[in-house]
Amino acid sequence: MKTTLTKLLVLFVVLATQSVFAGGDRVNNGGGLAEKNVIYAYEKLESYIKLCLVSDTCKLNPAQQFILQKIYNGLPSDKNSTQLSFSSERANPGRFIIDGNVRVAKTGSLPGSAIMINVDLLYNKNQNGSYEAMSIPEAVAVLVHEFGHHYGNYSHEELDLIGVRVSLLLQSNLISTPLVPWRSDISMTVLNQDASGAFPDVLLYVGNDIIDISRQYRAEIECVAFKIPIPLLPLPDIKLNTKTPKGSIFHNLHWEKIKDSETTLDVQITGNVSNRCKVKSDTEIRNNSAQLSIKFRMNKSIDTWIYDPQSLSLRQFEEQWWKIIKLPNLPN
Repeated sequence: MKTTLTKLLVLFVVLATQSVFAGGDRVNNGGGLAEKNVIYAYEKLESYIKLCLVSDTCKLNPAQQFILQKIYNGLPSDKNSTQLSFSSERANPGRFIIDGNVRVAKTGSLPGSAIMINVDLLYNKNQNGSYEAMSIPEAVAVLVHEFGHHYGNYSHEELDLIGVRVSLLLQSNLISTPLVPWRSDISMTVLNQDASGAFPDVLLYVGNDIIDISRQYRAEIECVAFKIPIPLLPLPDIKLNTKTPKGSIFHNLHWEKIKDSETTLDVQITGNVSNRCKVKSDTEIRNNSAQLSIKFRMNKSIDTWIYDPQSLSLRQFEEQWWKIIKLPNLPN
């Protein structure tokens, strides 16, 4: 325990003073973390709005449902590659003044209108004096509000309430697990969805980069129809008739196996996997017996930690209590 705590303290100091870069499916290569959360929310907005529209827990009244449905229906033709931009009220006084108040964003009244985000309001100072970036659910609330202006002369209060409904639903399904409890330099964020055929968004945060590993997660998980246990370590069990799940939930995440040296830092996060598996043509079950580990490495180059894009590995597994014999001179 003392060794682990020492490593966490050293890691905190290192991450507080070094830049960390990441490879893989990046959301964007420039800007701060909040800006990238906004961009990610913009890219995923249709799926997040749909999640609210089909969920009773979103608690929309009929008028709100009507407005949100209009936004959802219009998004495919409304969005475009140059629509979203970032600016500053401080650097451009009056740019974000609406009805006498400084707003976090502004847009026009027609579909396709540009949406400008006020970077001055994307970061808030917490009780420790450090700045926290706007989260993805918070960014979704802002974007729902702005897109709402494209489909009617709705008040800011009406659109704020609808945006908050969508944001709260996302927040209730979101799991965020930092490597060091009081820092967010390295963390894993998972957004599980209520729909039975849905898969989670799995995001790795490294420094100011967001790496979307949802695709790798879906490629790794599986449903095993039948398995022959092999009680010898490290020989794997024999899996028969594996299938792709119809949906999945990733939960109960925890960091473990932190290994550091002067030039490398290896970390692993593990969580429970609940896969929706089809066992018959008309029958599906939720299999809760599996776990999934995610590993990656950072290498030190001069005074900078650099994420190794080749180091990312994911593995679904089960607790192998039946492995009672270990063959000599072989790794586990």
